[in-house]
Amino acid sequence: MSSPNAWNGASTEARSAPHQGSRTRRLGSYGTLLLVGMGLRILWAIAVPMLPVSDSWAYHQFARTLVDHGVYGWSATEPTAYWAVGTSALVAFTYLFTDSYAGVVILNLIAGFMILTLTHHLAARWFGDRIAILALALVVFWPNLIFFTTVLSSELFFIAGTLAGLIFWQRQTGNPMVNLLLAGVIWGLTSYIRPVILLVPLTLALVDLARGPRRFVVSAMQAGIAMLLILLVAAPWTIRNQQVLGAPVMISTNFGPNLWMGNNPASNGGYMELPSEVEHMTEIERSEYLKEEAKQFMREDPGAAIRLLGLKLVRLNIRETVGVVWNEENLRALVGDKGVTGAKLLATGYWYLLLIGALAGIAVIWRRNGIVAAFFNPPVALCGYFTSLHVIVVADDRYHMPSSPFIAMMAAVALHALLSRPAVQFPQDKAAA
Repeated sequence: MSSPNAWNGASTEARSAPHQGSRTRRLGSYGTLLLVGMGLRILWAIAVPMLPVSDSWAYHQFARTLVDHGVYGWSATEPTAYWAVGTSALVAFTYLFTDSYAGVVILNLIAGFMILTLTHHLAARWFGDRIAILALALVVFWPNLIFFTTVLSSELFFIAGTLAGLIFWQRQTGNPMVNLLLAGVIWGLTSYIRPVILLVPLTLALVDLARGPRRFVVSAMQAGIAMLLILLVAAPWTIRNQQVLGAPVMISTNFGPNLWMGNNPASNGGYMELPSEVEHMTEIERSEYLKEEAKQFMREDPGAAIRLLGLKLVRLNIRETVGVVWNEENLRALVGDKGVTGAKLLATGYWYLLLIGALAGIAVIWRRNGIVAAFFNPPVALCGYFTSLHVIVVADDRYHMPSSPFIAMMAAVALHALLSRPAVQFPQDKAAA
């Protein structure tokens, strides 16, 4: 498999023959940044204890039921597939050893370490070593990713799984079929955390449209194999759902409710309580009913549906405060109300800077390599996929988190271009010369 590199001109300077000293410095920078990144996450975990709230409490309850009764559900008599089982299964594993949340924090630290190292590795593959170091630095100091160290949730696990599969997708070393198999299996396991990983291989195949029909056909075949592997890995849970719920749902039954939340006359684009008429329906009936209700709304009032698309795009990106909100009680005890507000402003300000930086990175590639290279590359394609998904269904700031490593990479492209600009000589400097 050949590596997609139509956009690599964005880092021409980074790919010029490396001096041994500069390579040593970059390795030193990598190690230092990794230590700083993990140090910040460990310090946060020590300072702000985990306290599950909202969705986190649901994951905790499902995990306890798994450990205590061997059933995935609210209780031993209430099996469910409303949410993907993967996060609760990982949490349940830690509860086999401790009743505290220490094991969950350790898992989050492992996921954080994976996000740091894999972001660097992928950025180096796609854009060169210098940009990889900058991307790593941006992820190291990303407040929201640090705050999630003490949040019981799917976000860090899903990001880590997505990146781990990407390591093997179109990898240049090793056996191509083994690499493809590993990518598919890793993403299959990641589907237990969020089934939206299923269409990631197709998104990546579309990147190769810019490289001609022959290359696209090869990538499309690879994507098909990867998607089949994802379905095969998910098959045991699909069979379980058939036996327990009466329908072969791949992983979870919440697509219909999520689609309805973002597409109904009363929607504001975000989370909503489900309507009373579905209260006594089964999960399968509820999902199908709400999916049809959402489709009917979109057919009957396309103008309102389109306006909701714009509203959800704004809602998805307008802030980045969820990591503070889900730590708010213990954080407030530590730093007070003003500290909580400051943390929200810090996190959102950092998000704005990187979002603007990512757009600037696209502009840098566009200027150097053209519009096709600017948009047909993995980081932009994956950001587009995760954004489009939640603009269609339901949106909130937590749902842009899977794009975080890719936002950092594109912002690093812009930062590298800025730092690489030759110094401007003022008239007096020229005279002195």
